[in-house]
Amino acid sequence: MSPHAGGRAAAGSAGDAFRLDEAVADVYGDLRLARVLRRLLHHTGRLTGSVAGSVSLIDADRGRYVKAAEYGASCQLGRSFPLDEGATGRAFGRRCPVVIPDYGLLRAGHLAVAHPARRGPAAAVPIWWRGEVIAVSVAFGPTAGTLSTRGVDQLEALTQTAAAAIVESGRGDPLFGGAGGPYRPGPSGPAPFTPREAEVLGLLRRGLTYREMASGLGLSAKTVEKHVAAIMRKTGTSNRTAAVVTALDHGWMGNLPHTATRPRGS
Repeated sequence: MSPHAGGRAAAGSAGDAFRLDEAVADVYGDLRLARVLRRLLHHTGRLTGSVAGSVSLIDADRGRYVKAAEYGASCQLGRSFPLDEGATGRAFGRRCPVVIPDYGLLRAGHLAVAHPARRGPAAAVPIWWRGEVIAVSVAFGPTAGTLSTRGVDQLEALTQTAAAAIVESGRGDPLFGGAGGPYRPGPSGPAPFTPREAEVLGLLRRGLTYREMASGLGLSAKTVEKHVAAIMRKTGTSNRTAAVVTALDHGWMGNLPHTATRPRGS
């Protein structure tokens, strides 16, 4: 068996009572990449009752992903594929969990034609770090309708808690290094913000409210909200704190465009 294979088949334990805290503790129990991914897949199976699953690591710079772990089926472990292929590509492209009702109809799916999971649904969940998708976990349900909305929500909670374990265990791992990963030293290029967005970002870092920022910049609160929304979009985050943290991690706070005083309301 490959050192990155999924190990134990998980579908048989789907009836066990699932507890997120116990699953997270188990995932973090051995910070070696192969073990982290195997444990994540094991608990994915327990949670969803899926008959098969995989985790792929994202190499966005090269536009590819590599199959890093699997259980219940051969998903071409260790091979890399374009980021627009398969369930992984769909979740990466949409930047959110995706449920595919009939996996057999998906373009460029990687399950064997004869595998029973090809006739059922699949859920693909992105795993985020520093505002970027670093991995995607895919769970294959045994029959139509078995991947409920609640189940996918719980799956997203489980997979996202594993992000730090994947990052920590991936440091120095050849597989993660070959997949790019979130290890880019220093600033990752020029800050992507307009001068006004840079001003708003600086005020976000200070913890000001929309009303306080609007008053200081001579703008309406609604206009400030639009700038904050643009900042979150450019950082790939969903809240103000995460946007600031992502900007700091990328070195953008010290690499912002010139913000000379301009006429109020611009």
